[in-house]
Amino acid sequence: MVTSGTVSTTNFNTRKVIDTAFRRCRLNAQRITPEMQTYAQDALYLYLSSLANGKAPSWCIEKILLPMYESQPIVPLPVGTVEVMNLNYRTMSQVTGTVTTTSTTYKVQFSQATQVVTVGINWATAASNLTFAVSNDDIVYTTVGTSTATAAAGETVWQDIYGANEFLFFRITAVGNLTYNAIYLSNTPNEIPLGVLNQDQYVQQNNFIFPSRPNSYWFQRDLPQPILNLWPAPYEPAEACLLVCWRQRHIMDVGTLQQDIEVPQRWLDAIISMLAFKVSQETPEVDAALVPQLEQRAVIAVQMARDGDNDGSSTFIQPYIAPYTR
Repeated sequence: MVTSGTVSTTNFNTRKVIDTAFRRCRLNAQRITPEMQTYAQDALYLYLSSLANGKAPSWCIEKILLPMYESQPIVPLPVGTVEVMNLNYRTMSQVTGTVTTTSTTYKVQFSQATQVVTVGINWATAASNLTFAVSNDDIVYTTVGTSTATAAAGETVWQDIYGANEFLFFRITAVGNLTYNAIYLSNTPNEIPLGVLNQDQYVQQNNFIFPSRPNSYWFQRDLPQPILNLWPAPYEPAEACLLVCWRQRHIMDVGTLQQDIEVPQRWLDAIISMLAFKVSQETPEVDAALVPQLEQRAVIAVQMARDGDNDGSSTFIQPYIAPYTR
């Protein structure tokens, strides 16, 4: 048997997705005008956005680390956040040692081999890109993480370090100047889940800025970005702690025709089938008798993709009222 010898290396960019969708409408590439490509891209963007309204696409669930500031109960979430799936309050143990600094580096020598799990930097200026490295001899360093997060002066950026064992030296190197107010090196994280409030429960609190350790939150779908309303408001020790948020986000925007869309290979046929149905409704050249067939094929393909989009774990049914409306 002669096979390609490769798996999942075929490039199916946006142009191929659109061209294939039009072919399913019985329109070949020569009949696709620039205007048709434009509204096909728009239809593709709208459909990918609408996927957030149903079961969360598995590849759009991610963990983010959020800082807290004293007496500030409102925590902005990144643009594109659809839902907060879990929110934990993490406490940590600070680790210290002998610090050596330059304009671009921050190096700590521990008295004994120590593991660093989380790094926090409160920036004095705009954040720079960072590289984290470890060593046992202060000569050969191994990179264990990077950070490209953006932050303004006075804001804190947290970064988890994966795969780092115990070492004698820990070094932070910045692309530009490493200008900070404080740096936290931590390990032994402990996370406590926060309770979920609805709008009525949150607004009935008699003191929104009561300082203490937050134990609950109301997720507010605001514009231009959603926010977390913490209660109680974070107190001063919370600035050395963080929120671990598992969020559902939107699929990445549709870019140029040469770029790929952010969907796994198993979803491509479903996306193309639904796009074919969408553009058939806007393209006069498509035979009207073909539209119901395209719709039926799209519905079946999308359902198959959704059915297969799971982690394979056991299903537990825990009844509760999911949506909250006033």
